[in-house]
Amino acid sequence: MESGEVLCEKNATQERSPASTTKILTSIIALERASLDTEMTASQRAIDSVDIYNYVTAGIKPGEIIKLENLLELMLVTSANEVGYIIAENVSPDGTIAGFVRLMNQKAEELGLTGSHFTNPCGLEDPDHVSTARDLAILGREAMKYDAFREIVAKTEITMPDTNFRKGQDWNASYLTYTNRLLTSRSKYYSKVTGIKTGYTDPAGRCLVASAVNPDGMELISVVLGSDIQNPNIVFEESQKLLEYGFANYSVQDVVKDGEYIGRSEVADAVDAKKVELISQGSIRHILPLNTEKLNQNLTLVKKLNEPFKAPIEKGQVLGSLEYFYKGKSIGSVSIIANNSIEKTTIAQIRDKYMEIVNDKRFTLGLKIAGGLIIVLIVLRLVFKAVSRRSNRRRRYYSSASSRKKKNVRFRNLR
Repeated sequence: MESGEVLCEKNATQERSPASTTKILTSIIALERASLDTEMTASQRAIDSVDIYNYVTAGIKPGEIIKLENLLELMLVTSANEVGYIIAENVSPDGTIAGFVRLMNQKAEELGLTGSHFTNPCGLEDPDHVSTARDLAILGREAMKYDAFREIVAKTEITMPDTNFRKGQDWNASYLTYTNRLLTSRSKYYSKVTGIKTGYTDPAGRCLVASAVNPDGMELISVVLGSDIQNPNIVFEESQKLLEYGFANYSVQDVVKDGEYIGRSEVADAVDAKKVELISQGSIRHILPLNTEKLNQNLTLVKKLNEPFKAPIEKGQVLGSLEYFYKGKSIGSVSIIANNSIEKTTIAQIRDKYMEIVNDKRFTLGLKIAGGLIIVLIVLRLVFKAVSRRSNRRRRYYSSASSRKKKNVRFRNLR
């Protein structure tokens, strides 16, 4: 039940009249919007909404005040129909049945019920009031999340408290009879039936949404719609067969356990070329077939590793993931972590430190500045050399001119 996995189905999306299994949805909305001790008053309109000659009622009187918890017991255990209308009027934002029906269809859409449409809170016959076996299984699974609902649908007897109209012992015992006879069934495949709800009208046939749990804690839901109205036992027998099939052929299995060994992988720059051991972090349990061949055909694994691995690696570091699929649908994923630490070699540490410095922006900026200064110095040196050469040429020129003048003087004196 927890996984929502469909183990087998036939005509699961065929629209049919759900009859009183509708009350599962009515209960969900009531539990969402009111507390169990909320007192609700029965109106004349709610009482008159049900034909007492064709539908089960609890004999509630107009103006009678009853707590929601007791109303749910009457509606779910005995299948009293006027209770659905009483709850609807008291829970509806505008106090009308139409307002409650809007809530029902909104909730149906929210839960992904693709083949359902509701027109009343208890399942009275209406061509536009339909659901499917698959949708009712979803409803049953959702309703069983509520502890109060789960407790009520497991009951085979109820007692009513005093009301403003009568003492508890004055209730007609025939109104307090449970309808889900599967609750008292016995089977070697399950330890007990845990609920849920019957349904019956001539057009709908006999209907039953049922649940049971085995000693291992695996809980399953079955849905049977349109069973033979002439034989009231068939719907219970077929439901039991469905549940027994599930328990006989499936079990909740460990797909992967926490700390399970995955493998070993090489790590670059590891001291002593040490390898990292990979294990799972977390676990996955899922309903799977007991038949090994069928299991292997439908269970697939996608492993992702953040390779290549490089030292250092800390124990517990996430290195990848495992995701499991059954019949193409993901049933869960866990992380892959390191089960040991890996240190980095000294040479690799020196290399990485050098690369860190070289790739540092400040280092790069420093190189650029240094390079710029060198270029400036080179230019200045070239300029200095050019100026020096020019000065030298001038000195040589003036020195040469002076020498020539002296020679002329000497020559003149010789005459």
